[in-house]
Amino acid sequence: MFITFEGGEGAGKSTQVELLAGRLRQRHQNVLTSREPGGTPGAEVIRNLLVNG
Repeated sequence: MFITFEGGEGAGKSTQVELLAGRLRQRHQNVLTSREPGGTPGAEVIRNLLVNG
């Protein structure tokens, strides 16, 4: 299963991802979360620039 959350900054996407992932893990489901751009040091720098200007 592949689930995505889309929306503007501050819309609560990360919160919803955490809530859903937690619920699925309670049901003993394997969960992998990611965010784009992100996940590597260079991508985190880019993400920070996009989010914070």
